[in-house]
Amino acid sequence: MKPKSIITDLSEILGKNKLLRACLSGALIIAALALFLTSGVFRSCAKQEEEPKREAAPDAEERAASLERRLEAMLSSMAGVGRAKVMLEFDSTEEQIIATDSRSRTEQGGSTEESKPATVSSGGGESPIVLKEKLPQVRGVIVAAEGAGNFSVRMNIIAAVSTVLGVDESRVEVFVMAG
Repeated sequence: MKPKSIITDLSEILGKNKLLRACLSGALIIAALALFLTSGVFRSCAKQEEEPKREAAPDAEERAASLERRLEAMLSSMAGVGRAKVMLEFDSTEEQIIATDSRSRTEQGGSTEESKPATVSSGGGESPIVLKEKLPQVRGVIVAAEGAGNFSVRMNIIAAVSTVLGVDESRVEVFVMAG
């Protein structure tokens, strides 16, 4: 004769006692519900425990000015260029792609979907979660350089600017800097 397992004993007791079976089923349902509610299913996907604080990103004008200064420094270091000034012109302003928090509901009349910007709380306020920033496209570049009177220096400037900014050479104009 084999010894009975605990599971076999439990199933016999639950089979005979309907009240105990109902209480155990209710307790399991309550435990599952508590686990489900505390798991964060209803929390917004935008809210995170704590997001590391980031310094504010420089705005488009600051980035453009920084890029102009870097280009001026690089061009000025090239043979024959001398001092250089750079002006960048952009097609549009920068774009930000914002995360959204979507919820869909199915009712008798059909299904509906709600969408709103996902936000994160910081410093007493809420700000949208930026997934991606698209920098504006460069429309054109003007370079004034001391050595731009020399054809090969002018061509080197155009090639350098075109390469760095990823723009067609026809969008780069180079002039001799006024004394």
